[in-house]
Amino acid sequence: MVLAQRGHEVHVYDRRPSPLDPSSQPSKEDNRAFVIGLNDRGKAGLQSAGFDVSAFAGPGSGLLSVSNLALSVTGIAMLPGQPSLQLRYAEPWLVGPRQAHCAAMLAQAQAMHPAAISWHWGVTFEDADLAARTATFATCPGEGGSGASSQADERHTRSYDLLVAADGGWSRVRRAAVSQVPALAATTVEPSPVRYKVFRGLPPSASLPVGPSAAGPAGSGDACCGEGGPEAAAAGGGKEAPQLRFIFASGRGLPQPGSLILTADLADGSVRGMLCMADACWEASGLGKSTCPGAHAAFLARRFPTLPPEWLLPMATQLAEHPLWTAGARVHAPQLHGPGLLLVGDAGHGVTARTGNGMNAALQDAAVINQLLAESGDLASLPQRFTAARLEDAHALLWLDSSADAREGTSRWGLAHPLAFSTVASTLARSLLTKLTGGGVAPAAWVALLLGTRPCSELKRQVQWDATLCAALAAGSLAALCTPLAAALCM
Repeated sequence: MVLAQRGHEVHVYDRRPSPLDPSSQPSKEDNRAFVIGLNDRGKAGLQSAGFDVSAFAGPGSGLLSVSNLALSVTGIAMLPGQPSLQLRYAEPWLVGPRQAHCAAMLAQAQAMHPAAISWHWGVTFEDADLAARTATFATCPGEGGSGASSQADERHTRSYDLLVAADGGWSRVRRAAVSQVPALAATTVEPSPVRYKVFRGLPPSASLPVGPSAAGPAGSGDACCGEGGPEAAAAGGGKEAPQLRFIFASGRGLPQPGSLILTADLADGSVRGMLCMADACWEASGLGKSTCPGAHAAFLARRFPTLPPEWLLPMATQLAEHPLWTAGARVHAPQLHGPGLLLVGDAGHGVTARTGNGMNAALQDAAVINQLLAESGDLASLPQRFTAARLEDAHALLWLDSSADAREGTSRWGLAHPLAFSTVASTLARSLLTKLTGGGVAPAAWVALLLGTRPCSELKRQVQWDATLCAALAAGSLAALCTPLAAALCM
C-alpha cells in the first residue's frame, strides 16, 4: 500500500492461496491460527498506509465465512476464580485469527490499488541475485492461484528495484541473502519455548465474564498482572462499556503456568481460543502427543476449574486432534537490509507470541518505511536508512520478548536467568509506585508493551533503570542490616 500510493509498480508473491478464496483456504492454516490483537502500534501503521481500520470488523466486510472477522474488543478479563486481571483499552482493539487481519488488509488493498499491485498466489520465492537485482520464483505444485499472471510459468525470474522480504521467521529471502551480505550471517533464529493448540466453535456461555459488569466501570480494575495506571483506563467515564470478548486464564501447578486465551466469534457468539504452554508443561501434562480426548478433558477441568462444563468435551476433542505448533521464533539480525533488500516483520526481527507484538511490529515497519519515503523517495538509499531508523527499537522488542520468558521461568535457565531479576523487580516496583501515587508513575513496561503505546527502546531503558534502582536499594538495605550485626559481633 505504501509503495503503491507513491506510484511504484508492486508485485506481491505468496506461496499460499489468497485468503479471500474460501475454496482454497488450507485447513492447516485455520488449525494453527492463534488469536492476534491489533494494538496502538499496529493500528497506527495501518492508518499511515491508508487503511480504514474501522472497516476490518463486523458483517459486510466481505471476508471469509469461517475465520473471517476480527472482533472489536474493549479489554481483557480473567475467568472466574482466577487472580485479578482487568485491562480496559482506551479504544477498542481488533482481535482475531491471522487470516482475519490478512483478509481485511487484502480486500482493501485490492480495492484501492487494483492496477498498481499485482498479486501472485501459489508462487514461492526460490533465489535472488542482490547485485543484479533479480529474483527467481516458482509455482507451488498443487497451490492453485488467483490473479497471478505468471501461474502458467513453472519458474521465472523478475528484475526489481527493491525486494521486500516479509516471509516470516524462517525467511527464504533472508537465507538466500546471507551468502551475499556477510553481516546477515550473524543472524540467529531461536524457536519459542512455548507451543500451542487451537480450538473453535464452542457454544456461548453465560458463565464467562464477557459483559460490561464483569470488570466493573471502565478503568476500575487492575491492569495486566496487577499493574494499573492511566494507560490501562478506558475513556467514557461511568458509561456502560461494550462487551469484553478477550478472556485470559492462567493454569497453575505446572512447572510453568499455562495460558488459555478465548475470544467470541462475532457472527454467532461461538467461542474460539488457544491453549499455550511451555515445552516443560506439555511434557509434564503428557498431552503433547496424546490423542485421547479424555486426558485433555481431565487436564482442562483440573487446571481451569471454572470453564463451562459443556465446553470440556468439544474442546478436549479438538485439542486431541490438533498438532502442537510453535508460537513463533526470535530472529535477531544485525541489520535489516542488504543491497536493494529490506527485511520486515519476522524476517528481520521475529518475536514470539508472548508479548503480542509480532504483527504489530511488522505493521510499524511499514509506517517507518512510509515516513522515510516521505522524507526522500529514493529507493536506492531506503534499505540503509531503514536499518538506521528501525534497528534499535526492533532489538529492544527482542530483548523485552526474551525478558518475558525469563520472568515466567520458561527460558532454558528458568528463574535463574539474569533477566528474571530485572523484569520481576521492574514489574513489582512499578506496580507499587503506580498504586501509591494514584497513577502518577508510568505503569510497568509490560502494560505499555501490550498496548503498543510507547517505543520499545524506551521501555527497555525503563526496565533496566528500575532493576538498577531496586538492586541499589536492596544492597543499601542489606548493608544497613549487616552494619549493626557486625558491630555486635565485634563487641
